[in-house]
Amino acid sequence: MPENQVFLASHTPYEATAWTPSGSGILTWSVFSIYRATLWSVGSLTVSEQGISNPSFALQFEYLRNISADYIIEASQREMLRLGLHTDANIQRWILAMRGIIPDTSRGDLLWIVFTPGQGVRFLSQKFAQSELLGEIADAEFCLALADIWFHPDCHSAKLRRSLLQEDAA
Repeated sequence: MPENQVFLASHTPYEATAWTPSGSGILTWSVFSIYRATLWSVGSLTVSEQGISNPSFALQFEYLRNISADYIIEASQREMLRLGLHTDANIQRWILAMRGIIPDTSRGDLLWIVFTPGQGVRFLSQKFAQSELLGEIADAEFCLALADIWFHPDCHSAKLRRSLLQEDAA
């Protein structure tokens, strides 16, 4: 059984065979490759105007360079504010919570975000055969806001979104 499925099963209520990889893509900024993201889901992932309908899905990030936690968190905050779908007060509260969870990353690090719509988000680290729960934010609205960074139709990286959702370029 593939290692990532076993990893996800050990951190969720779903069997390893329930998790299937979907699309994958690289986030680039200018000429720099930042990370490779891979979407994993339980069942098929449906993205619509109302959000994402799926019992659980995860994004795996393989960092291709060293990135500080501050940069990751500030980029998340900028994108949430740019999309304008949530109140500034909620975004500030979520960013504060993320500051106690998100680590600095080095090239080759694997970080996971496991989304459970209607419940919240878990942040995980995976190094070699070891995994660690970095933290959890049990907030259904935060789950949507964070997922919007990659899946909202107006997200910053439309190319990465299409790759993750395996959509043809328009």
